Amino acid sequence: MTVETIKDILELTRRLHANLADKLKRAARDTQHEKLRMLLDYLSQHEQKLSRVIALSEQDAEKAALQTWCAEYFDKHPFKLETLGNLDFANMGTNDVLRSLLAVHDRIIDLYRYLSTRAEVSSTEELLNGLLALEQHEIMRMIRDAEKLEDL
Repeated sequence: MTVETIKDILELTRRLHANLADKLKRAARDTQHEKLRMLLDYLSQHEQKLSRVIALSEQDAEKAALQTWCAEYFDKHPFKLETLGNLDFANMGTNDVLRSLLAVHDRIIDLYRYLSTRAEVSSTEELLNGLLALEQHEIMRMIRDAEKLEDL
């Protein structure tokens, strides 16, 4: 996928969350460990919700904000959905699953932070700051809830 505009960024991150949700869901079916299955199911549902929220954000965003060019980030920091193919959640421990998921979310957070600091239009900056806050809040929530599950 070629990423040139904020609209492309939203599509990329929406697809990333949807792909993560599918991968986590498949891993939940494949694992033999009940605690891990519960964690993977929870994370899958959460990633699916994030995908829907990003799609709604795109629908609600101002057209000018969506058309803002931002290709320079990807020249320095390549970002491919295919890298998810290497993650074998079904055969990981819960800590490894969380660490892998955190790494993916950290890349998204870095992307939104970088772009928001370079936004020249207030509507673009507001959109990116909102998405940045969403990603930061949701990864903290997922980790907190996963730790509660681990305590069971």
